[in-house]
Amino acid sequence: MKHDEEKRRRMTMRHESCKQHWTQEEIKTAIDKALEDEPEGANKEYWTTDCTVQEIKEKYHTTKFKPTPLKIVLVHQCCGEKFTHVLRYKKDAKNLKDWRCLDPQCLPKQLVMPFGKFKGETLSWVYEQEPSYLAWFHETVEGCEEVKQVIRNLDGIEAHLTAFRERRRHVPQKILTPTQQQVEWLMGKFSAETIDAVCEELFGGEG
Repeated sequence: MKHDEEKRRRMTMRHESCKQHWTQEEIKTAIDKALEDEPEGANKEYWTTDCTVQEIKEKYHTTKFKPTPLKIVLVHQCCGEKFTHVLRYKKDAKNLKDWRCLDPQCLPKQLVMPFGKFKGETLSWVYEQEPSYLAWFHETVEGCEEVKQVIRNLDGIEAHLTAFRERRRHVPQKILTPTQQQVEWLMGKFSAETIDAVCEELFGGEG
């Protein structure tokens, strides 16, 4: 039973990792597009401002206002793939996500660093700012194979990978003190996890 639950959990995580969140700017653009032909009034004001339903009722002196469901179309700018969502209230527009574009040219603009000082930044942005960091990530971090695969496909990355490997060959491996190990743990991959959660992921059991 426990094994089946864990299997379902991991499958769900892999499924979710293939999706991307739309930015609020992208969602706002889609809402504005859907309302192009909407006449000025309570419904349009509700969808395009920060007004709540109650505030709209008070402003328009009505007790019966209910926003009209809004169909929006979100588009991947890279490939033109479209995704349709129906919003019943503004809260439905938060945390919208759909399948990522899997084109190798698009992935660096969509995948984000999973942890570290650039956590949450796209690979393409990190590559522009500090390519040596991606070389370090590729050569030293265990796991994260999807991110590493995208790094390997970046134009010009091989020179940075080679330079990092050459530097590492001439640097003796340092032995970390317990305090240094604790710092690396706090700042590393499992910084937000409990001990039991880490043991479950690494060893399939409790610590």
